[in-house]
Amino acid sequence: MKTPHLLIVLLTAALSFAAGAAFEHTAQGAPLASCIIRQADAKKSSGDWGSIRIYSPDSTTTQGTHSMLTAELEFLPGKQLQPPHRHANEEFQYVIEGRGTWHLNGQDLPLEKGDLMYAQPGVLHGIANTGTEPLRFFVVKWISKGAVRALP
Repeated sequence: MKTPHLLIVLLTAALSFAAGAAFEHTAQGAPLASCIIRQADAKKSSGDWGSIRIYSPDSTTTQGTHSMLTAELEFLPGKQLQPPHRHANEEFQYVIEGRGTWHLNGQDLPLEKGDLMYAQPGVLHGIANTGTEPLRFFVVKWISKGAVRALP
């Protein structure tokens, strides 16, 4: 008598898992297809710190990622968007123009045009404009499929 009940419980659990996986895929949408994203189509917003132009929002999925953010930011002199922080994403930041300070692994380091910073998941990092001109940089931040989403 216990076998049919166990079978029903296992079948229900399997169907629930499949439905949840299907819902997650539907909620996130199809992965980004090969495309050109024009600057005019990127979403721009600003604050007293500067501005951000988002080409692909954090919720974008690709063939290999659960989430992918791509954006260009401009920090005004003496500003930053947020203090040094950590998250489950991997991240690259490339400096287009300006000067400032990197914060990485507990160190503050000078930043200049052409620099590229990589932060592993969970690593404390940040960027600030300590110069006298605007600081522009491009960021690519993602969580790969199969990666652990929690901080290490």
